[in-house]
Amino acid sequence: MNPFDRTHIEGKSRFETTHWSVVRAVKTDDQTRRHLMVGNLTATYWKPVYCYLRRKGYNNEDAKDLTQGFFCEIVLGRDLIEKADRAKGHFRTFLLTALERYIVSVIRRRTRKKVKPKGGIIGLSPDKLAELPIPDTIETPEEAFYCGWAADILDQVLSELREEYRSANRNAHWEIFRLTVLMPIKEDVKASPLKELCEKIGVDSVSKASNMIVTVKRRFRSILRRKLRDFVHSDTAVEEELRSVFEILSRCGAR
Repeated sequence: MNPFDRTHIEGKSRFETTHWSVVRAVKTDDQTRRHLMVGNLTATYWKPVYCYLRRKGYNNEDAKDLTQGFFCEIVLGRDLIEKADRAKGHFRTFLLTALERYIVSVIRRRTRKKVKPKGGIIGLSPDKLAELPIPDTIETPEEAFYCGWAADILDQVLSELREEYRSANRNAHWEIFRLTVLMPIKEDVKASPLKELCEKIGVDSVSKASNMIVTVKRRFRSILRRKLRDFVHSDTAVEEELRSVFEILSRCGAR
Protein backbone atom coordinates (compact mmCIF):
# COMPACT_ATOMS: atom_id res chain seq x y z
CA MET A 1 0.00 0.00 0.00
CA ASN A 2 1.39 3.40 -0.99
CA PRO A 3 1.94 5.55 2.13
CA PHE A 4 1.89 8.81 0.18
CA ASP A 5 -1.87 9.22 -0.09
CA ARG A 6 -3.13 11.16 -3.04
CA THR A 7 -4.43 14.21 -1.23
CA HIS A 8 -3.35 16.99 -3.56
CA ILE A 9 -3.41 17.45 -7.34
CA GLU A 10 -1.89 20.54 -8.90
CA GLY A 11 -3.46 22.47 -11.72
CA LYS A 12 -2.32 22.08 -15.29
CA SER A 13 1.14 23.44 -16.00
CA ARG A 14 3.23 24.20 -19.05
CA PHE A 15 5.78 21.57 -19.95
CA GLU A 16 8.60 23.74 -21.20
CA THR A 17 11.53 21.62 -20.03
CA THR A 18 11.40 17.84 -20.40
CA HIS A 19 13.97 15.17 -20.97
CA TRP A 20 12.82 15.08 -24.58
CA SER A 21 13.60 18.79 -24.91
CA VAL A 22 17.06 17.98 -23.57
CA VAL A 23 17.35 15.19 -26.13
CA ARG A 24 16.47 17.68 -28.87
CA ALA A 25 19.03 20.13 -27.48
CA VAL A 26 21.74 17.48 -27.87
CA LYS A 27 21.27 17.72 -31.63
CA THR A 28 23.34 20.87 -31.93
CA ASP A 29 26.62 21.88 -33.53
CA ASP A 30 27.60 23.65 -30.32
CA GLN A 31 29.85 21.00 -28.78
CA THR A 32 29.98 22.67 -25.37
CA ARG A 33 26.19 22.75 -25.13
CA ARG A 34 25.94 19.21 -26.48
CA HIS A 35 28.36 17.94 -23.84
CA LEU A 36 26.38 19.72 -21.11
CA MET A 37 23.07 18.25 -22.26
CA VAL A 38 24.53 14.75 -22.49
CA GLY A 39 25.94 15.26 -19.00
CA ASN A 40 22.49 16.15 -17.67
CA LEU A 41 21.01 12.94 -19.03
CA THR A 42 23.99 10.93 -17.82
CA ALA A 43 23.52 12.25 -14.28
CA THR A 44 19.93 11.04 -14.37
CA TYR A 45 20.49 7.58 -15.81
CA TRP A 46 23.84 6.29 -14.53
CA LYS A 47 22.28 4.71 -11.43
CA PRO A 48 19.69 2.55 -13.28
CA VAL A 49 22.42 1.47 -15.72
CA TYR A 50 24.70 0.50 -12.84
CA CYS A 51 21.89 -1.36 -11.02
CA TYR A 52 21.07 -3.28 -14.20
CA LEU A 53 24.68 -4.40 -14.52
CA ARG A 54 24.93 -5.48 -10.88
CA ARG A 55 21.82 -7.64 -11.17
CA LYS A 56 23.23 -8.96 -14.44
CA GLY A 57 25.95 -10.54 -12.30
CA TYR A 58 28.85 -8.10 -12.61
CA ASN A 59 30.73 -7.15 -9.46
CA ASN A 60 31.04 -3.54 -8.31
CA GLU A 61 34.23 -2.71 -10.22
CA ASP A 62 33.14 -4.38 -13.46
CA ALA A 63 29.74 -2.70 -13.25
CA LYS A 64 31.44 0.69 -12.81
CA ASP A 65 33.70 0.04 -15.81
CA LEU A 66 30.78 -1.04 -17.95
CA THR A 67 28.69 1.94 -16.89
CA GLN A 68 31.52 4.24 -17.96
CA GLY A 69 31.98 2.24 -21.15
CA PHE A 70 28.30 2.40 -22.06
CA PHE A 71 28.07 6.17 -21.70
CA CYS A 72 31.42 6.78 -23.39
CA GLU A 73 31.22 4.30 -26.24
CA ILE A 74 27.50 4.22 -26.98
CA VAL A 75 25.84 7.35 -25.61
CA LEU A 76 28.65 9.69 -26.65
CA GLY A 77 30.69 7.67 -29.13
CA ARG A 78 27.75 6.60 -31.29
CA ASP A 79 25.53 9.64 -30.77
CA LEU A 80 22.86 7.47 -29.17
CA ILE A 81 20.75 10.34 -27.84
CA GLU A 82 20.42 11.90 -31.29
CA LYS A 83 18.76 8.67 -32.45
CA ALA A 84 16.06 8.71 -29.75
CA ASP A 85 12.49 9.12 -30.99
CA ARG A 86 9.77 10.27 -28.58
CA ALA A 87 7.10 8.68 -30.78
CA LYS A 88 8.51 5.25 -29.90
CA GLY A 89 7.97 5.54 -26.14
CA HIS A 90 9.86 6.41 -22.96
CA PHE A 91 13.47 7.50 -23.26
CA ARG A 92 14.43 5.15 -20.41
CA THR A 93 13.08 2.17 -22.41
CA PHE A 94 15.11 3.30 -25.43
CA LEU A 95 18.20 3.54 -23.21
CA LEU A 96 17.62 0.11 -21.67
CA THR A 97 17.40 -1.51 -25.13
CA ALA A 98 20.68 0.13 -26.11
CA LEU A 99 22.29 -1.05 -22.86
CA GLU A 100 21.19 -4.65 -23.45
CA ARG A 101 22.71 -4.56 -26.93
CA TYR A 102 25.90 -3.05 -25.57
CA ILE A 103 26.34 -5.87 -23.05
CA VAL A 104 25.84 -8.44 -25.80
CA SER A 105 28.59 -6.75 -27.83
CA VAL A 106 30.88 -6.64 -24.78
CA ILE A 107 30.41 -10.35 -24.21
CA ARG A 108 31.19 -11.04 -27.86
CA ARG A 109 34.36 -8.98 -27.75
CA ARG A 110 35.36 -10.54 -24.40
CA THR A 111 37.13 -7.32 -23.55
CA ARG A 112 35.93 -4.00 -22.20
CA LYS A 113 37.24 -1.02 -24.07
CA LYS A 114 37.56 1.92 -21.69
CA VAL A 115 37.16 5.17 -23.61
CA LYS A 116 37.05 8.50 -21.81
CA PRO A 117 35.98 11.59 -23.77
CA LYS A 118 37.95 14.79 -23.43
CA GLY A 119 36.88 16.48 -20.21
CA GLY A 120 35.20 13.36 -18.86
CA ILE A 121 31.48 12.75 -18.48
CA ILE A 122 29.57 15.39 -16.61
CA GLY A 123 27.73 13.97 -13.63
CA LEU A 124 29.49 10.61 -13.62
CA SER A 125 32.43 10.35 -11.22
CA PRO A 126 34.10 7.46 -9.39
CA ASP A 127 32.68 8.73 -6.10
CA LYS A 128 29.15 8.55 -7.45
CA LEU A 129 29.82 5.05 -8.69
CA ALA A 130 30.42 3.70 -5.21
CA GLU A 131 28.81 0.32 -4.63
CA LEU A 132 25.03 0.49 -4.38
CA PRO A 133 22.95 -2.16 -2.59
CA ILE A 134 20.52 -4.10 -4.79
CA PRO A 135 17.42 -5.35 -2.90
CA ASP A 136 16.91 -9.12 -2.88
CA THR A 137 13.37 -8.54 -4.16
CA ILE A 138 14.78 -7.53 -7.54
CA GLU A 139 15.08 -10.64 -9.66
CA THR A 140 16.04 -9.43 -13.15
CA PRO A 141 18.47 -6.85 -14.58
CA GLU A 142 15.52 -5.07 -16.19
CA GLU A 143 13.81 -4.70 -12.81
CA ALA A 144 17.07 -3.42 -11.34
CA PHE A 145 17.27 -0.78 -14.08
CA TYR A 146 13.78 0.54 -13.43
CA CYS A 147 14.18 0.28 -9.65
CA GLY A 148 17.39 2.29 -9.85
CA TRP A 149 15.58 4.93 -11.90
CA ALA A 150 12.62 5.19 -9.50
CA ALA A 151 14.79 5.04 -6.36
CA ASP A 152 16.98 7.86 -7.62
CA ILE A 153 13.93 10.06 -8.23
CA LEU A 154 12.64 9.24 -4.75
CA ASP A 155 16.00 10.15 -3.20
CA GLN A 156 16.00 13.48 -5.02
CA VAL A 157 12.48 14.29 -3.87
CA LEU A 158 13.13 13.39 -0.24
CA SER A 159 16.40 15.33 -0.20
CA GLU A 160 14.67 18.45 -1.53
CA LEU A 161 11.73 17.98 0.83
CA ARG A 162 14.01 17.61 3.87
CA GLU A 163 16.06 20.67 2.97
CA GLU A 164 12.96 22.73 2.31
CA TYR A 165 11.45 22.08 5.74
CA ARG A 166 14.73 22.44 7.59
CA SER A 167 15.54 25.71 5.82
CA ALA A 168 12.13 27.03 6.82
CA ASN A 169 12.74 26.08 10.48
CA ARG A 170 9.95 23.53 10.31
CA ASN A 171 12.01 20.59 11.50
CA ALA A 172 9.06 19.17 13.42
CA HIS A 173 7.15 18.68 10.16
CA TRP A 174 10.02 16.73 8.65
CA GLU A 175 10.68 14.66 11.78
CA ILE A 176 7.07 13.62 12.29
CA PHE A 177 6.91 12.64 8.60
CA ARG A 178 10.23 10.79 8.80
CA LEU A 179 9.30 8.83 11.90
CA THR A 180 5.74 7.95 10.92
CA VAL A 181 6.10 7.43 7.17
CA LEU A 182 9.68 7.01 6.00
CA MET A 183 11.29 5.02 8.81
CA PRO A 184 8.60 2.30 8.89
CA ILE A 185 9.05 1.82 5.13
CA LYS A 186 12.84 1.94 4.96
CA GLU A 187 13.52 -0.04 8.13
CA ASP A 188 10.43 -2.25 8.00
CA VAL A 189 9.42 -1.34 11.54
CA LYS A 190 6.20 -0.22 13.15
CA ALA A 191 5.97 3.48 13.89
CA SER A 192 5.76 4.56 17.50
CA PRO A 193 2.38 5.85 18.73
CA LEU A 194 1.75 9.36 17.47
CA LYS A 195 1.17 10.69 20.99
CA GLU A 196 4.59 9.40 22.03
CA LEU A 197 6.23 11.01 18.99
CA CYS A 198 4.51 14.32 19.74
CA GLU A 199 6.08 14.37 23.18
CA LYS A 200 9.47 13.45 21.75
CA ILE A 201 9.45 16.08 19.01
CA GLY A 202 7.57 18.79 20.87
CA VAL A 203 4.30 18.89 18.91
CA ASP A 204 1.31 20.20 20.86
CA SER A 205 -1.25 17.54 19.96
CA VAL A 206 -1.92 14.39 17.97
CA SER A 207 -4.36 16.25 15.72
CA LYS A 208 -1.72 18.86 14.93
CA ALA A 209 0.80 16.12 14.15
CA SER A 210 -1.72 14.42 11.85
CA ASN A 211 -2.21 17.69 9.96
CA MET A 212 1.55 18.09 9.66
CA ILE A 213 1.87 14.63 8.14
CA VAL A 214 -0.83 15.43 5.58
CA THR A 215 0.92 18.72 4.72
CA VAL A 216 4.28 17.05 4.14
CA LYS A 217 2.69 14.28 2.07
CA ARG A 218 1.10 16.90 -0.15
CA ARG A 219 4.39 18.69 -0.57
CA PHE A 220 6.11 15.39 -1.28
CA ARG A 221 3.67 14.69 -4.07
CA SER A 222 4.01 18.19 -5.46
CA ILE A 223 7.81 17.90 -5.70
CA LEU A 224 7.55 14.41 -7.19
CA ARG A 225 5.13 15.62 -9.87
CA ARG A 226 7.52 18.43 -10.77
CA LYS A 227 10.41 15.96 -11.06
CA LEU A 228 8.36 13.68 -13.27
CA ARG A 229 7.55 16.52 -15.65
CA ASP A 230 11.13 16.18 -16.86
CA PHE A 231 10.23 12.81 -18.38
CA VAL A 232 6.90 13.56 -20.07
CA HIS A 233 5.01 16.11 -22.14
CA SER A 234 1.48 16.32 -20.69
CA ASP A 235 -0.49 16.35 -17.41
CA THR A 236 -2.03 13.00 -18.27
CA ALA A 237 1.43 11.55 -18.79
CA VAL A 238 2.53 12.86 -15.38
CA GLU A 239 -0.25 10.91 -13.72
CA GLU A 240 0.82 7.80 -15.61
CA GLU A 241 4.44 8.33 -14.53
CA LEU A 242 3.28 8.82 -10.95
CA ARG A 243 1.55 5.45 -10.98
CA SER A 244 4.57 3.85 -12.63
CA VAL A 245 6.97 5.14 -9.98
CA PHE A 246 4.86 3.81 -7.11
CA GLU A 247 4.33 0.48 -8.85
CA ILE A 248 8.06 0.11 -9.45
CA LEU A 249 8.94 1.05 -5.87
CA SER A 250 6.37 -1.40 -4.58
CA ARG A 251 7.93 -4.21 -6.61
CA CYS A 252 11.36 -3.15 -5.40
CA GLY A 253 10.34 -3.56 -1.80
CA ALA A 254 9.58 0.09 -0.96
CA ARG A 255 6.10 -0.72 0.35
